[in-house]
Amino acid sequence: MRKITITAITLFFFSITLAPIARAEVADRIVAIVNDDIITLSEVNEEGAPYFQELIKRAPSEQLPAEMQKLRQEILSHLIDQRLIEQQAAKFEIKVSDEEINQTIDSMLAENHATKEDMKRDLASKGLSEAQYKKQLKNQILQSRLIGREVRSKVVITDEKINEYYKEHYTAKAGASGYHLLQIGFLWGDKYKQKSAAEARQAAENARKQLAAGENFAAVASALSDLPSKEDGGDIGVFEKQELAAHMKDAVLSLKPGETSDIIETPDSYQIIKLVSIQDGSELSGPPMIEVKKEIETKLYQEEGEKLFKKWLSDLRGQAFIKQNL
Repeated sequence: MRKITITAITLFFFSITLAPIARAEVADRIVAIVNDDIITLSEVNEEGAPYFQELIKRAPSEQLPAEMQKLRQEILSHLIDQRLIEQQAAKFEIKVSDEEINQTIDSMLAENHATKEDMKRDLASKGLSEAQYKKQLKNQILQSRLIGREVRSKVVITDEKINEYYKEHYTAKAGASGYHLLQIGFLWGDKYKQKSAAEARQAAENARKQLAAGENFAAVASALSDLPSKEDGGDIGVFEKQELAAHMKDAVLSLKPGETSDIIETPDSYQIIKLVSIQDGSELSGPPMIEVKKEIETKLYQEEGEKLFKKWLSDLRGQAFIKQNL
């Protein structure tokens, strides 16, 4: 089951066609009270529709009712967090205008060299209307501004932390050997955002353009990659030469530390690789601290910000009146 997080930025939130089990709930009802707001069963069903359908495809029939209820509880928890964030935004008079949303969309389209028609086709393929997408985008902007007010100002990344991270991730113990790699990948197929190889290629090209424009590799991996390594900013660790997969070997061996590969084609994906450092016996080859300091600071800032946000949200839950009935 795909993990549902309040900070994830993705178009794949819900579709128009509800799963059969969701449709069995004919009468709408209140399933949660969050301070002065309510959450209805229809909202849970709408938010969870694609996850329900994914679960129905893979879960054994005898386990489906229990797994479905567990999934609904997770979705409801996500919606409760969303309500709390919206309430806090209203409390501090944090607002997002329609003009700001349209400007954000225009900027995103320009960065990806796409048109509004491209966007509409992409949304339609995911069962998402333009109005629904704008609503999700509005919530994301509200959340970002609220995090900036409540969390980011409290994040402090010292030079000591940066140096410790550099020693741990950009150097290796004497005697070890291998290539420390970061990875971004785009898969295609019915269960991925890219339904065809051509769409996956286009997604990879958009990511490569962002990297070429100076975007942080780990940040792009976390936001866009389809691979499990996205949870670690694309970090897949250290590989010895003989351990490198055939499709990446030539690309990796042609890179110098700190360099990023062109797009690599595999049987089921398109990938981009970054060589962080090379350790050969006792001789270390890696990028100087000055070249990667900003990248390390960005990653540590993101990690610390996520920790503080989770604590802030947990504290907010503890202070709120929340009653669930699902």
